[in-house]
Amino acid sequence: MGDINRTMLNDTQQFFYDRAKEAGIPLTQNEIETEFQKSADTETLTFNNNSAFSPFWRFLRSVAVYPFQQLIAFVITSVMPNLFLKTAEKQYLNLIGWSRDVERKGKTALVGVITFYRINTGTSLPVAAGTVIKTPAIGGKVYRVVTTEEGAFGTDDVSIVIPVKAEKEGAEYNLAAGYFTSLETPITGITGVTNAEGWIITPGADDEGDEDYRQRIRARFSASSDWHVTAVYKSIIAEQIGIEFSRIHIGYSDAPRGPGSADAYVLFDDGVATGPYLDTVNDYIGGQGFHGLGDDLQVQAFPETQHDLSVILHARVGSSSADMDAAQAVAEQIIRCAFRQNSAYDVEKTWHYRRFSMANLAAEIMALVPALSSVEFSAGDIVSAATIPRLQSLTLTIAEDAYG
Repeated sequence: MGDINRTMLNDTQQFFYDRAKEAGIPLTQNEIETEFQKSADTETLTFNNNSAFSPFWRFLRSVAVYPFQQLIAFVITSVMPNLFLKTAEKQYLNLIGWSRDVERKGKTALVGVITFYRINTGTSLPVAAGTVIKTPAIGGKVYRVVTTEEGAFGTDDVSIVIPVKAEKEGAEYNLAAGYFTSLETPITGITGVTNAEGWIITPGADDEGDEDYRQRIRARFSASSDWHVTAVYKSIIAEQIGIEFSRIHIGYSDAPRGPGSADAYVLFDDGVATGPYLDTVNDYIGGQGFHGLGDDLQVQAFPETQHDLSVILHARVGSSSADMDAAQAVAEQIIRCAFRQNSAYDVEKTWHYRRFSMANLAAEIMALVPALSSVEFSAGDIVSAATIPRLQSLTLTIAEDAYG
């Protein structure tokens, strides 16, 4: 085994490497051999043949020097980082959370409603529980939800709403209105299905990430205080709504209702019916009295800014008409993903108090869609304060000179 290469360590591991070095712990093979020799000298042990080619010396290295190298490398790269809340990861962070009675949140499945349509009335029409509704392929994947109870059209009904649950757990099912458009198995008399605005009752969720979990554990220290500081309120909101810390912002500076008042803003994905969540958490904090003395905190969804985007797609040399049709479909879904209407692509999403770069989005689209040489947006960067940009309309066209 060779010496630890500091440049190959991440920032956290480099920190503990430097602390070990400052503490005088031998880290290189030469340093370990020197310390071993010092110990031997202290014990008046004499090695007449300490050549690197000496079988006895090679044996000592194998039972003393090399194991120590492996042990100290393991301590620096794994043991020390995972002993502390700030640097622990994965199952080690779970243990720290467990010791403070804060469990990591697991995956949950979306619960929502789907609207069914028909044209002909005059008779009742049942829709069985277990009916599957699906999306077109998004990023190569089809998403499905399943009705959880039987529904039925009355004789005069042209539309009904039926509860559904996502086929699988995860936040990727939190799609904006209009994505679920067809039945897995057609039903005679049903002319259409859709997920309308505010169709999500309970959003799906992924396993809680390390950083959000770390913040919740850290908040437990503040929560033991009698004073409701930001971390305490964030903890309350996160627990009541089941949302990540990073999606919660509390502003104190403007005191909207006078001294001691503040507003908390929560970032929801497009399509979530926010009313029930906000009613629940506001009643918990205000109505049930889980607030600091004299505090007036109200929780609301982030205000939204609406944006109309027109996008022109330019083809790379050699791209065919079929290539560009496919590119247009994918580019649309990537843009919608960036505006939080789906989660099918790993692209930067809109956020509060942040500049959303159209140039960066164009670069991400071209990296994911090889047929494109350029992407033109009708608008420039979006700079958000306590607001979340949403898509009001999106139009994509292929440049007339696309094929040269």
